[in-house]
Amino acid sequence: MDSPSKIRINQLGYAPHLPQRVTVLTNGPLILRDEHGGEIRRFDHLSPQWDEASGEQVAAVTLHLSAPGTYFLEAADERRKITVHKEPWRDVTDALIKGLYYQRCGCALEAIHAGAYAHPACHTAPAVDWEDRNVRKKVIGGWHDAGDYGKYVGPGAVTVAHLLYAFMLFPSGCSDPLNIPESGNGVPDILNEARYELEWLLQMQRADGAFHHKLTKARFAPFIMPQEDRETEYLMPVSSCATGAACACLALASRVYRAFDAPFANRMLLSALRAWDWLGRNPAFVPFQNPEGVRTGQYGDRSDADERFWAACELFAATGEARFREAAEASYARGQQLTQFGWANVGGLGALCCLFDVKEKAGDILYAALKKDFLEQSEAYLALSQKSGYGTALDPAHYVWGSILPIMSHAMAMILNALITGREDMRDAALLQWHYALGMNALDTCFVTGFGEKSVLHPHHRPSGADDVEAPVPGLISGGPNKRFPYPATKEKLGEDTPPAKYFLDETPSADTNEIAIYWNSPAIFVGAYLNSLTLK
Repeated sequence: MDSPSKIRINQLGYAPHLPQRVTVLTNGPLILRDEHGGEIRRFDHLSPQWDEASGEQVAAVTLHLSAPGTYFLEAADERRKITVHKEPWRDVTDALIKGLYYQRCGCALEAIHAGAYAHPACHTAPAVDWEDRNVRKKVIGGWHDAGDYGKYVGPGAVTVAHLLYAFMLFPSGCSDPLNIPESGNGVPDILNEARYELEWLLQMQRADGAFHHKLTKARFAPFIMPQEDRETEYLMPVSSCATGAACACLALASRVYRAFDAPFANRMLLSALRAWDWLGRNPAFVPFQNPEGVRTGQYGDRSDADERFWAACELFAATGEARFREAAEASYARGQQLTQFGWANVGGLGALCCLFDVKEKAGDILYAALKKDFLEQSEAYLALSQKSGYGTALDPAHYVWGSILPIMSHAMAMILNALITGREDMRDAALLQWHYALGMNALDTCFVTGFGEKSVLHPHHRPSGADDVEAPVPGLISGGPNKRFPYPATKEKLGEDTPPAKYFLDETPSADTNEIAIYWNSPAIFVGAYLNSLTLK
């Protein structure tokens, strides 16, 4: 990859009526020119600020371009092209949704839909119950979770929830046809794709209502194509977090799909109610730890309080039954983090349900009090963005494995704040997180495969590494810089002095900085759908 430019931009372009922020690593001047070279504006006196996460002096500049077109920025003997057009992010949002199609398991990816990334069906043999090896069950479908071929209930449920809420809140921003097998069936393709995971999720429920935590091999597969991975798959033990997340997701999905397929919606709601009954019969936390001999992703948690809260909120929205509102109120009273949207803390999804679906019907506690609490909690992310030279809403100490998740999650919180309050500062800060993902960052890199001038080329993703195609599978977002939990090999290459926002290797072995994951794509889809909806106004 070329050396980073001193002019950092959203490499996919800018919208005419939203703030057009660029960042410059120079004191100036910065010259803005039209496509013919004529000078439009000159910024002589920039005001760089110290950006702790990158270790750089960074000047932020807003361009104020209202006319669509091609422009050039010049600074420090460099020249960079930018574009302004009405819908600059629709293609990348569509690609992020279709990126989940490329993660499909249990079916062939046909060339008519997958192009060069086609492959035969994979993982179609019956799975074995880890706790009772005499039990075999066909569990087919779903998405491969990340760069590996495992499938995990909690992360899958959260991914689907992001997609469903993106569709519920911003249908104009995420409902394009995607050229997937179901295209043209009368259902928006974002829902067709989410259904592929939902059908798998239903298969992961045990007869007593609990959900198996995951379906994986005993160990990660080597870097082979999915159809070549023929080791035995195991249904791992159940957990209360997986059961709570699946319960919530299915209750949510029952509402979304009712207009398209009432029998499917009923099936999901019945499954959610069975899961809730199991949670009621098992009030003590049932954690998950990898059994001895298992070395796949653990996705462990220390509490199921947030999953129970989310599940109660979604079931109240689905049924209107007072018992679910009372359960949600009791969970909320014990304390919830309301602005987190990752697999490990799903309290924000419960808040989203109350504030944007149930609304005033949720009552004084789950609407009025919760809204006040939510707005207060989300202020922290605006403060982080304002402190950062790049506008990135992440503390320098929190560049973790998959740092793109907290960044996109914080963008989601600020979007919801903006929807409630109408605050443009929240909207604009959320937009900066999108700019970060698409290139305006310390690495001068677009983190979405297949997009941008300088994009991720070597993600930790088995199909991208094992196929014969030079370019990676498109539409997958990289986890990004990670200085909190890097591999020893990454530490050896980058050393201790590399700043957190630059702790990244675009190398296939670097799962710690360059893996992909379905639940990293999905919050980016939510953010993209929101911003797309704004460009249509």
